[in-house]
Amino acid sequence: MLARRLAILGLIAGLGGCGFRPLLKQQAAADADQSVQTELAAIEVEPGRGQLGQQLRNDLLDQLNPGALPVASRYRLSAQNQVTTNALAIQIDATITRFILTLRTRFQLRDEESGKVVYASTVSRTASYNVVRQPYAVLVAEEDAQRRAAREVSVDIRNLLAVHFAEGTTVAPPTAEEEAGSDLEREFEEDLSEGFGPGT
Repeated sequence: MLARRLAILGLIAGLGGCGFRPLLKQQAAADADQSVQTELAAIEVEPGRGQLGQQLRNDLLDQLNPGALPVASRYRLSAQNQVTTNALAIQIDATITRFILTLRTRFQLRDEESGKVVYASTVSRTASYNVVRQPYAVLVAEEDAQRRAAREVSVDIRNLLAVHFAEGTTVAPPTAEEEAGSDLEREFEEDLSEGFGPGT
């Protein structure tokens, strides 16, 4: 019996020396990652406004649930876009040859059951495009810049939400004040009324 116990202890010690513990850590990390993926897949992205809003929604759907996991929705994600353009390159004759486009997106994640805002933030991305003599070509270039910026914004939003879920933040029942309208919600509405609205 003693010899058998010593053999088992020796086996355990050998497993520790050959990386058994790191394997356990890797499994724990994989389980945590799967949990985050499930939470992200449970996010329903609300329809966006305009062409840019729809583009961002499609990008978010690809980012949040790339494997199309059959998960029931638990959250709702809404976003508001603001687009600004500024001259990046100007010739001596004051002709603008290149613009830089900035996409600023403010988003909110709500718990479907309680309606509570569980996470909110703002992300910004830029993309540049050339100005040529043909107006249609400039329009196409600007729309392409918007698409590129939207893709990058969707990645940023996905990463922020992944960190939020990885931290294990739980959704608490809404208080009376939250049911009447939280500070985040009121600030969100104030920004909209001040012109922080959807881009074109």
